[in-house]
Amino acid sequence: QEAREAARALKADGTEYDLVLTSCLRRAVRTSCLLLSGAGRPAVPMVKDARLNEQHAGALTGRNKRSLAKEHGHEQVMRWRRGFAVPPPPISTKAPLQSAICRDERYRRRPCAGGASGGPSQDVVVPRGETFRDCLERVSEVWSDTVEPALRDGKNVLVVSHGNALRALIKLVDGVSDEDAYHLDMPTACPLVYEALPSAGPSGVRFGDAHGTWGTSSVLRHGRFLYDEGRVQQAQEMMRSQVLRDIAVSTISSTGSSGIATCDAWSEEGVSSVRVSVGDGESFNVRTMGKPERQPQA
Repeated sequence: QEAREAARALKADGTEYDLVLTSCLRRAVRTSCLLLSGAGRPAVPMVKDARLNEQHAGALTGRNKRSLAKEHGHEQVMRWRRGFAVPPPPISTKAPLQSAICRDERYRRRPCAGGASGGPSQDVVVPRGETFRDCLERVSEVWSDTVEPALRDGKNVLVVSHGNALRALIKLVDGVSDEDAYHLDMPTACPLVYEALPSAGPSGVRFGDAHGTWGTSSVLRHGRFLYDEGRVQQAQEMMRSQVLRDIAVSTISSTGSSGIATCDAWSEEGVSSVRVSVGDGESFNVRTMGKPERQPQA
């Protein structure tokens, strides 16, 4: 629903995109497909790049933010979430999730006929956890070798990624300092448009005048949100309060209004999971609140 709403906003904005860049994670790929379909541009080329994957949260992966705050304190959790070079506790190499990621063929080079590659140019080294600085380093490579050259060629690029990966890209585009990166908050499925200015020289791509600031800080934002500023700020505030309250935040209101919506977030104490099978033979592990009475079908 959030992706479809974002697609409507992109279509109403009128920009026709020439290239879509997304991560290798299923949720981002599916969102990209929904955005292109909803915007009436299903044939736009899509590139999946593991460097746009979400920041690896190490042993914190999948943990409820409020539960972590109770265990480690609010300030420490915020340092993990928003600090520039604060590493999370590393995940064990024997953890089922880490083992599954390391074995995932999406991160293995797949040579094709003629020497071309059907996957990454080399095997992706899966870390046991990342700082925001680590995430920024790989996102910077995508900016340098893919995004910036496309913009220089006059192309419109749509990047569909994840919270911290998008924060890293925004840091580059807005020229935000390492210290001020703390103030960057990107609500889920909230379209943000940057308009590149024509460049006549070898200098980097430049952007127009600022459209506001990030949150309540003085950090300038040169992109314009396609949603109402008040709605965006409300979502940003709710996101930061997740270490204090067990809530999930959506930019889509169930009442159809222009506000946001919140609901109870899952927690380790009340969560279980079930395996859901779909018609094409694929199955997914789905978190549910409480103990499921029966296997759901999709």
